[in-house]
Amino acid sequence: MAATITVVGDMISLGNRRMTTGTGNLGTYTATGVAVTPQKFMLGQISSLNIESAGGYVFRYDAANGKIMAYQSDDAVDPLDEVGSTDISLAVFNWEAVGY
Repeated sequence: MAATITVVGDMISLGNRRMTTGTGNLGTYTATGVAVTPQKFMLGQISSLNIESAGGYVFRYDAANGKIMAYQSDDAVDPLDEVGSTDISLAVFNWEAVGY
């Protein structure tokens, strides 16, 4: 299953920036992260992307590579490890993006 990003609600003006919000899931995750473009968030450039945890996973936007990374705790020694290649489509998260 492919990743989905859905914009929910109106775009909010923040002076010379815009904010959009919505939901998403990463589908079948690959160990190097899932690539996303600013256009999926109705932006030309992403300044920040905050993603809530969902389904036991913690998400982080890797701005340098334009990817969303997924992490999960599997032991007490190394609390957060990147998820391997697996289907995490049931983990639907909320997000908030700010950009231009």
